[in-house]
Amino acid sequence: MGALAVVVSPADHESLQFEPHERVGALGGTFDPLHRAHLHLADAAASALELDRLILIPAGDPWRKHDRSVTAAEHRLAMTRAAVKERRGGLEVSDIEVRRDGPTYSLDTVRELRERGAKQLWWIMGADAVLDLPHWHKPGEILAHARIAAAVRPGAELERRQLDRIIYGLGRWLDWVPMEPIDLSASEVRDRIRCGEDVSTDVPAAVLDYARKHRLYGLLA
Repeated sequence: MGALAVVVSPADHESLQFEPHERVGALGGTFDPLHRAHLHLADAAASALELDRLILIPAGDPWRKHDRSVTAAEHRLAMTRAAVKERRGGLEVSDIEVRRDGPTYSLDTVRELRERGAKQLWWIMGADAVLDLPHWHKPGEILAHARIAAAVRPGAELERRQLDRIIYGLGRWLDWVPMEPIDLSASEVRDRIRCGEDVSTDVPAAVLDYARKHRLYGLLA
């Protein structure tokens, strides 16, 4: 238990199924584009939680980003798949949020993952997202379907009573993922690309190749 499976094909909408004994982590995000910090969090969570499977889930319609431009979901999904294929195993990519109509809510996703057999499920997030949970869609109901796994700098964990002030019951349902933070965001990556800077150390080569081919972020083929 606890060793990520070697995945040879994408976890598409029809084939995504889990066994009750599997420890499953789900990391959602806009992934515009997927970068080194996302993968660092995925690896840290897989290790800390002894996961059997870890699913990257690009958001279909990120409702909290309606005030800004977001790359088309089909491109973000393809870039995430390209990055995982380049790694040759260990992570999976699911299109369940891209296929879903309407705004993307994490609650809908954890419900569907449970319905597909994920009985031991963690929803993975960065440290900042924990403080932002009250602004999510029905965050208390998410806890009824999944545990929260949150990145934290070692020694900076919040106490249970502090977590319960954020969302009642959160302290009982949250597991910390110790990791040194990487100060990197997708918006920074996009800005650096548009300025002509080299981002090859922060973005998987397969993602950059796809972005060039499709002329995303101002890149030329």
